[in-house]
Amino acid sequence: MEDDVFEAKSFEAVGFSARELSRCRFVRCSFRGLRLSELRTRGCEFDECQFVGTGLASSEHRSSSFLNCRFVDADLFGASFENCRLVGSTFEGANISGIFIRGGDWSFVNLRYQEMEGVDLREVRLKGADFAGCSLKKCDLRQAVLDGASLHQAKLRDCDLRGALLDEVDLRTTDLKGSRLDIAQAIHFAHCFGIVVE
Repeated sequence: MEDDVFEAKSFEAVGFSARELSRCRFVRCSFRGLRLSELRTRGCEFDECQFVGTGLASSEHRSSSFLNCRFVDADLFGASFENCRLVGSTFEGANISGIFIRGGDWSFVNLRYQEMEGVDLREVRLKGADFAGCSLKKCDLRQAVLDGASLHQAKLRDCDLRGALLDEVDLRTTDLKGSRLDIAQAIHFAHCFGIVVE
């Protein structure tokens, strides 16, 4: 498919055989329960779409947008997102093991309680993202934008956070053992505990 537009359409297994999508737009469409493990998207837009229970393992997405989409209980094992926008999307109950993310804007996503150990999130925009209870052990978060993100009871052991923006982030319940911080972040961490640095 190329340059097609769909609105409020519910796709079924027999009605969606595309494996390559280029510059297509989908608005409030449903891909519920489809198996799309070979899907490749380039410059596509998905607005408020449903990927509930959808199989997207090993799918590849470049410069595509998934805005306010629901990936509830979806299988995204080994999926790759390069310079994509997933603003406001939710991944409740999804399998995102082995996910590959390069750049892009993941602001205000819901990734609560996800296992994301070792994921490279360098320079990814994650403003206001919800990582509550999430495991981010050994993640590379250098230069990431985490302003306003929720890290309540998140595990960031052995992470590299140098250069990441942490404005309005409460680190008091975050496990940061073994993580690498720059001087400004260390001061921010101290301030979270009411410590005065002079």
